[in-house]
Amino acid sequence: MEISGRSFIANPEECPYLYNRTKTYRYTVLYNLTPDEHNTLLAQGWRHFGYTFFQPACTSCMLCIPVRIKTFDFIPTKSQRRVLRKNANTLTRINELTLTRRIYNIYEDHSISRFKELPSLQFLLSNVLDVCANTYQIEYYHNSQLFAVDYIDETREALSSIYCIYHSDFAYLSPGIYSILYAIELARQKRLTYFYLGYYVPGCKVMQYKISFHPYQWFNWEKQKWCDEPVIY
Repeated sequence: MEISGRSFIANPEECPYLYNRTKTYRYTVLYNLTPDEHNTLLAQGWRHFGYTFFQPACTSCMLCIPVRIKTFDFIPTKSQRRVLRKNANTLTRINELTLTRRIYNIYEDHSISRFKELPSLQFLLSNVLDVCANTYQIEYYHNSQLFAVDYIDETREALSSIYCIYHSDFAYLSPGIYSILYAIELARQKRLTYFYLGYYVPGCKVMQYKISFHPYQWFNWEKQKWCDEPVIY
């Protein structure tokens, strides 16, 4: 899928992941992707919010590294098995994309407690709820109360997490980790080879969890190919 003629590189901004760095992204806007087209974009290191696809175009580091889990080979660690046990009574529901007052409340709490950012309704509407491909939401319930939502893309051979939110009152359930474990198993049930976790940034502590799921692969920007772990950069 050739999109270079329709992409542009934005001006540098302060990097949100590494201190004293700048970030630069290449962007393109795409609508109504087929599962095969979306699969190709993921395999080339593209991510998206809504209709806007992006990949790093930094000249100094290129340390935003795509990571994906090999679902059929995945084996949970001891700590991940503990998370599964903690969530033995967690119920899940797969729904079409929708926005309710409860979901927005979870998003508000997530933005403030985890990222120290003010919530934005426009962010949810334009970056998560605008659909360009086969996207749905996985809802997580504890004692009948919704506490987390994971927004997921499905392509021909993979699931890909767009954005996961959870309420801090339920942090003891490790919902971020559990949502990944659940999505890996869902991908396996659907006979899908990969689960894409987005970008891992070496040196950024909040990204460290992304390489705790084994075996994973990482995308080498220089060689334009996927490599088996560990990340070497």
